[in-house]
Amino acid sequence: MKYTITSLFLLTTFYNLLTAQFIGTVSDDYTYEVQKISTAIATPRDNNTIEQLAGYPKAFLANSNFKNFRNVSLEDIDADGISDIIFAANKTLYAYSSGTLLWEKNLIGIGLYPPSIADLDGDGQLEIVQVTGGQNEDGSVYVLDITGEDLEGWPKTFDNNWIITGPTLSDIDDDGIKEIIFLERISSSLGNIHIQRLDGTPYSDDWPVAIPGTPAVTPSIGDVDNDGAIDILVCSSRAMYLFDLNGELKPGWPVENPDTRFSFQSPILIDLNNDGTLEIIGAAHGDIPEYYIRQFDGTPYKSWPFVVPERARALCSPTVVEIEGVSKIFMGRPIGDGNADKSILYSWNEDGRLNEGFPIENFGGVEAGIISVANIDDEPDFEVIFGSNMIDANGNGFIHAFKMDGSGELDGFPLSTPGWTLSNGVAIDDINGDGKMDLVALSYSLNFGAKNDSIYISAFTLDQSYQAEKVLWSTFKGNNSREGMIQRNLPLTSTTKSVLPDVQVQIQPNPILQYGTISIELDQEEHLKARLFQAVTGAYINTLFEESLPKGKHIKRLPNLPSGNYLLTITNEQNQQLSRKFIVIEK
Repeated sequence: MKYTITSLFLLTTFYNLLTAQFIGTVSDDYTYEVQKISTAIATPRDNNTIEQLAGYPKAFLANSNFKNFRNVSLEDIDADGISDIIFAANKTLYAYSSGTLLWEKNLIGIGLYPPSIADLDGDGQLEIVQVTGGQNEDGSVYVLDITGEDLEGWPKTFDNNWIITGPTLSDIDDDGIKEIIFLERISSSLGNIHIQRLDGTPYSDDWPVAIPGTPAVTPSIGDVDNDGAIDILVCSSRAMYLFDLNGELKPGWPVENPDTRFSFQSPILIDLNNDGTLEIIGAAHGDIPEYYIRQFDGTPYKSWPFVVPERARALCSPTVVEIEGVSKIFMGRPIGDGNADKSILYSWNEDGRLNEGFPIENFGGVEAGIISVANIDDEPDFEVIFGSNMIDANGNGFIHAFKMDGSGELDGFPLSTPGWTLSNGVAIDDINGDGKMDLVALSYSLNFGAKNDSIYISAFTLDQSYQAEKVLWSTFKGNNSREGMIQRNLPLTSTTKSVLPDVQVQIQPNPILQYGTISIELDQEEHLKARLFQAVTGAYINTLFEESLPKGKHIKRLPNLPSGNYLLTITNEQNQQLSRKFIVIEK
């Protein structure tokens, strides 16, 4: 693998590079290529009235060879009620609050990914985890308090190897203390999966676990097979692996396809069909790149995977959100000057059907960046917001925002940023305490050694009030812990909910002292599936039955349950559903 940026142009033609229009691509080894394009690209609109906050954009010295992935982290680390901006630029970690520098931290190695942030020890204060690496750099793992000071036992190096991709923070053993999961690149043919405790020691003697190939994605964490214990999902450049906490491979794994490769596309875990197991959603590039969903045992889910149109290199991590009770899956692809198909962003339901208004067609593609979903205008629906793999003749990049109904781009978009938004994206929050939405984006210049490169932090103010429920997804893997496991929202707000016609259901008695029954009355034959959940947490318990029932009345006995609040859902083959809450109390 090569580890220096490759220019397609001689430095003697640098003036032409600055005055032309270009499209960029990123390679598996974090290097970039740039090509001049002949097609006119989108430019900021004349009616663009979206301005940057005072003091922005801010500029920082960038590494000449490696640039940032996955934008910035927004988190209120100083507990003043305002989200702060935390990011790495070359070998320095910065924290800004309301436009003012809180602190900066010198790093050994280059910080390519945004820091992961969570309350690791359960004391009510956040900790910040930043990893570093790069060719000929001493890769390190830093664990910091909210003032930027190292926690005891940190930083740590692992034979000075590159700590590649971002770290994941998760309480894998449910003891109230989060562990730190990260990947070490030893060589192009070998890597280690690490689980470290907060004190800097290995989780157990079973870790680290070695995998062949270059580690490729930030680990995703969840009980994938619903056996009651957490699993660790990772990808190397060639294969997908699912490990238990003892470092043993789960049945059906690894999964390897000779036609696909992995780089950067960190998978997302979610229980799409409410059966208790988690589906794995992601993308792969290679000879036959694909968008995939796999089941807990590694087998394909329903009609997935789909081949990426024109075999484009799909490198971005998926975005998965729930809108009006329906899971929507978003993935993108880059396009170049010669692509006949201008589709750059897709949205599917879990069955693989494209949602209305998709795919989105536009100049410039989505490559290795974040696809954010938020409501940023006066209308009640959500928009998709993302960066671009293009710059204009002035060296400015783009931030796009499209309506989901197919009606096109929002007024005032695309926004213009200094430098490329390639491989990054946007984060949305209130970063100055005025109650309005702010859009924060990291961009950078690519001068290929002709002069120093810069990293830019832009902060645009949107004329919309900020509420957390307006922002469904605006950071790498959905939240700053990077676990990648999405908990579906269940219909728990109503004691009785019924959208299932011709079916009457009662739970008797309610509350239940020890044993209860489900009474089902049908006007016609129905194939029904009954599932049981915890009413407070939404956690799946089990499937009570799935069968075809003839017209008439049917009595099903509930299992013996401990005291608590429960939710019963009954679904037909058309995915119409009703739900009933009930309580079990001690005798």
